[in-house]
Amino acid sequence: MWFLALCAAWTLGVIIWAGVALFTPAGDSPQEAAERAAGMHHEQHQSAGRYYVPTHAELQKDGTAVLRYEVGNGQDSSVKDFLRTYDITAKPKRTTPSKVTYSDRFGEVRRTFTVTYNPSPDPGGYDHARITVRARPDDSS
Repeated sequence: MWFLALCAAWTLGVIIWAGVALFTPAGDSPQEAAERAAGMHHEQHQSAGRYYVPTHAELQKDGTAVLRYEVGNGQDSSVKDFLRTYDITAKPKRTTPSKVTYSDRFGEVRRTFTVTYNPSPDPGGYDHARITVRARPDDSS
């Protein structure tokens, strides 16, 4: 009798645990949390119908999100398409011959985009760019 009661209690516990696990929405991964903090998550730009996946995503202790993207200069991937996808309309500011920065706001976040161009060593090859996004909560509001 005790054995049956113990089995029933264990079964009930497993059913409750499985129900909680199945019906509790999963939280964001650390990468998704950094993307959301920077205003770069694909759900924040659904009208684009596409998005870029960062090669590095970090959310620092002070709330600053740092993301890095590798972008080609091809038909499907370019700096121009990246800027259009994320509604970045800021005017570029050249800092070196191969580096350009953009600054904007997305909600309560101030973002700085640094685009570093790397020409292809192959003739006729695609140029690549690394885009680094630093986004921090705007303290001026």
